[in-house]
Amino acid sequence: MRLAWLAFLCVPLIALAGVTEHAPKGTFSDTFLIVPEDVRDAARANKRVIVFFEQEGCPACLKMARTTFADRSVSDVLRRRFVMVALDIHGARETTWLDGKPRPEKDLARYLGIQATPTVLVLDEHGKVVERFVGYRDSRALGAILQAASPR
Repeated sequence: MRLAWLAFLCVPLIALAGVTEHAPKGTFSDTFLIVPEDVRDAARANKRVIVFFEQEGCPACLKMARTTFADRSVSDVLRRRFVMVALDIHGARETTWLDGKPRPEKDLARYLGIQATPTVLVLDEHGKVVERFVGYRDSRALGAILQAASPR
């Protein structure tokens, strides 16, 4: 009986694991979630920032992590041309957006009008959103988006 109860408790925990744990190592950047600094640092390296809004248990987010981000053609472009940051639309980590105001992830998502996951924002060298899309993208579709949104 105890083992059945333990299994019942563990299943939701496994299902709730975030995207960053399922994506190939190096896909997401470790940052202090101060977006103006991330944009500045990325621009210095001739890269752009991608903000990947997710939520725990999101099937489309997990599918992107396990398939799209695992595709070598996508992962190579991400590492060479982008700094990718994952934010949880229900999360509590403190972030600072381009307006300089600190707020928890969930408040930032609300401020930006993020209502579904995954939502992806690509920011240019000045922090302007140059691409925004909602929903799963396979390797081919994301590759085309990354090509179009890459720094020149």
